[in-house]
Amino acid sequence: MEPLCRRGLESCFNVGRCRYTGWRMLDCARGTRHLSTTCPRSASKNKRAHPKPSQPPLEYRASVKSRPRPRTISVASNPNENPFKYRIFPIIWGGITLFCISGYCAYLYVAVSRPSERLVATEASLQADVSGRYNEIAKKFDTEVDWTEKVMGIKSLRKKMTQQAVGEVLEVSIGTGRNLEYYEFDFGNLSTQGGKRKVKSLTAIDMSAGMLEVAHDKFSNLFPGILGVRWIVADAAERAKIPPPPRNANERSGNKVGEKYDTIIQTMGLCSVDNPVALLKSLGEVVKEDEGRILLLEHGRGTWSWLNNMLDKSAEGHANAFGCWWNRDLRKIVQESGLEVVKFETRHLGTTSWIELKKPTSTKAELPAARRFEPKEPPTITAPTAEAKRKYW
Repeated sequence: MEPLCRRGLESCFNVGRCRYTGWRMLDCARGTRHLSTTCPRSASKNKRAHPKPSQPPLEYRASVKSRPRPRTISVASNPNENPFKYRIFPIIWGGITLFCISGYCAYLYVAVSRPSERLVATEASLQADVSGRYNEIAKKFDTEVDWTEKVMGIKSLRKKMTQQAVGEVLEVSIGTGRNLEYYEFDFGNLSTQGGKRKVKSLTAIDMSAGMLEVAHDKFSNLFPGILGVRWIVADAAERAKIPPPPRNANERSGNKVGEKYDTIIQTMGLCSVDNPVALLKSLGEVVKEDEGRILLLEHGRGTWSWLNNMLDKSAEGHANAFGCWWNRDLRKIVQESGLEVVKFETRHLGTTSWIELKKPTSTKAELPAARRFEPKEPPTITAPTAEAKRKYW
């Protein structure tokens, strides 16, 4: 009896063990955390005897990450709190700034629209000579005008014009030498601007000794030990004050008697001389006739009447401060000089002018007196007298 009970218990134990093994194998097939290596050997045997039930393939679902919702912080609003508590000072400063800008705009409008109380001179002959002002502001001139020229692009125009200079060069009204760094010099073995050799010699003329001294110091700092520029304190409007080109690039060399310059440059000079028409005529006498060029970068009257009105009203104050009259008519000055206009371009609403001039070709030799045609005066016709009428009848 005891063996039968023992066999019955063993069979019950084996049945439970097979069921447990079957469930473990099913879990391994479904991809749960249990691995097939953990299944007992009897499971592999049962697997052969009992095939794995077929299951439908799992559906593919793309994982969609939900965006985190913005956290809202609930702040208990106090109805009695002042909404401008932390904005008082910005509002005050913004109001003051707006008031100042509107006041300045109103001042400009009134200044432009109001007619002038007295006649403003635009002719150079009627304007006072303020060229002596340059000796007083020579040391601080570069500091005062440097920022303005950068903003308006005047420095780039200076560079572009100066790099067109070739051969024997004469610069009139050189001032503090604001164009010296842009020249392509040829000083024997020393050449500037990347090896280009275009300028053989430079003669610098200015009426202000103070400005010329600053230009000389600037050149010495750019080219130490080089004597390549001839410095002359004179009024270029007087033809006799302009010497011929030098023999070589040395300020101590002699002159080439009878020779003339290839290029003449002047930047912001017609506004400061007493007689600009005489100056242009004098420059036309010392430039070569065919290939010679006179390059001018000037400022004067603009295109619009309201702008010219502003220039006229502030011309006297500007002249007393900087020594130049910025309301002169440049086209009229060029026309009266008698030089031939090669190029005339304007910028900044017509106030800045790029002018290129040349000496007009000389007229042919006059014909001999025998061949010259001289118109005769028409005969005067007088009314017949009474005595002549009687003789006729």
